[in-house]
Amino acid sequence: MKRIGYILLTGLGLLASGCFKDTSIRTNYILKPLSQALSTDPYTPFEGLKAYSFDADTALYTVSSYEDALNGVISLKGRPSERITTPVSTSAPYEREGTTGWVSLELRSPTQMVVAVDPVHRLYAYTQQEVEVNLPNLYVALTFRTWKEGNSYKDGNWSYYNEFYAPPVYRDCYVDAKAQLSEGAAETAISKMEVYAYAADTTAWYIASYDDAVSGRITSKADTTDTRTIPSFRGYADSGTGLYKMSVSAGSLMVVVADRSDRMYAYTQQTVDLTQTDALTFPALVFRPWRGLWHDATDTNGWLVVNPTYDPEAEKQNQQP
Repeated sequence: MKRIGYILLTGLGLLASGCFKDTSIRTNYILKPLSQALSTDPYTPFEGLKAYSFDADTALYTVSSYEDALNGVISLKGRPSERITTPVSTSAPYEREGTTGWVSLELRSPTQMVVAVDPVHRLYAYTQQEVEVNLPNLYVALTFRTWKEGNSYKDGNWSYYNEFYAPPVYRDCYVDAKAQLSEGAAETAISKMEVYAYAADTTAWYIASYDDAVSGRITSKADTTDTRTIPSFRGYADSGTGLYKMSVSAGSLMVVVADRSDRMYAYTQQTVDLTQTDALTFPALVFRPWRGLWHDATDTNGWLVVNPTYDPEAEKQNQQP
């Protein structure tokens, strides 16, 4: 009998421990903010993200304005005067080596409405976030795409709002590039070129090789593993002018030309005043292979002209037995 009683007590103890197993919800919700100015731009982390959570459902509640989002206020749909002004939790910086701008919220309910605000670009977003039991951390990348047309867009489960959206302003720009094959010779048209521009700065980016110039790749000077491969704007031959034309919507440009006939390339930094409506022609570019220079910036109208044939490193490799 004693043995039976012991077994019963043990069974009851196990049952009790099962009944009182910790099934609490306390999740550290970590947001990784990113922004993208143009559809061809890389995602860039930023500081200053604010986030709030509410015991509310997005089927019933919304955010009425950017100002409300910034201050952590949500409103009942159809009755904006009925508001919740006290979030359940407010974000705090999440410190981790190698990160920029991460913030965290503590979520304690199976489902909560989460509001996130990008005060740098003045956008906000919200979602209904479900949380699993005993999930210590949940990491979410949140990308604010300022280039998206209109005042709102959806991305996954998040609804994004840009109250201050204004359509981009474009200006036509022309590239005048020619070749001079020998000293004193006439400048001639180039039969085949690649012309494009990045919304980037030549103090931070460069062209690493002729092949990169042709393919449209630029490389970061700070980190050569960081590259961009989709130009912001492309130039096309314009039959009316004989030049290459591109329509741009960025005020600061890294303009690139690859001369596929002479296997040379050049790039320059140009500023475009988007308040002007007349077409802009960039300073003239002339490829002069006869100069025999790897890098040529003399009398080039601000262009850095590169002739890979005279790359010192390439010459060393060719001289090796």
